[in-house]
Amino acid sequence: MTLDELFGLAGRTALITGASRGIGEALAQALDAAGARVVLAGRDRQRLEQAAASLQNNPLVLTADLQTPEGPTTLAREARAAAGTIDVLVNNAGGSWNEALGDVDDETWARTIQTNLTAAFILTRELVPPMVDRGWGRVINVASVMGLVGDTHSSAYAASKGGMIAMTRSLAAELGRGGVTVNALCPGWVETDLVSGLRSDQRFEQRVVRRTPVRRWGTPADMAAAAVFLSGPGAAFMTGQTLVVDGGLSATW
Repeated sequence: MTLDELFGLAGRTALITGASRGIGEALAQALDAAGARVVLAGRDRQRLEQAAASLQNNPLVLTADLQTPEGPTTLAREARAAAGTIDVLVNNAGGSWNEALGDVDDETWARTIQTNLTAAFILTRELVPPMVDRGWGRVINVASVMGLVGDTHSSAYAASKGGMIAMTRSLAAELGRGGVTVNALCPGWVETDLVSGLRSDQRFEQRVVRRTPVRRWGTPADMAAAAVFLSGPGAAFMTGQTLVVDGGLSATW
């Protein structure tokens, strides 16, 4: 068996949301390196085009605002029109608005659930049926270790990511007979724009390093190999699973 037979994605097209930076950009680079044509989606077209510039396999760029109710449906329609078929869907776009319980207003709650969970559900609903018709597909939901454990000031975020993990299991049970696998990728604390404010707090920074067995923050590149594995032929018998890439953080919680 060759590496291409295990991990090769030549001839496949992957849609990655939140692909302009951070984890999404790293996943785009990894899937492109594995041979996939990547459709990069996000709100910042300039950043998306910069991310696409380094890719080799005729990437596409689509702007979309998944915080709006119409955003996911519009993106799905535009992705089908631009790429023809989507073989791999990576629901990576997300946001975190960390506040104490009493400060989480209805708007913050709704925005968090819409961005992190509802958008992923709608994109999956819109893009998976053709995968089932072809008998092959991959859905990767980028959740978070916060979906498995709890922490202060994270109720809305943890609820959205925990919901994503539960959705992953249910969809895996439903779609497996159609040749579509659905798995969740669970990062720990990763150096991205999303946590730049938290990292400026030295006490928090040190707390993360101290509690993570490998004694460092993760990087977006740390997520790349896991995404290639979950997207490829070698993961054909893996579905409904939560692949935790957190430097051992959840083992010490």
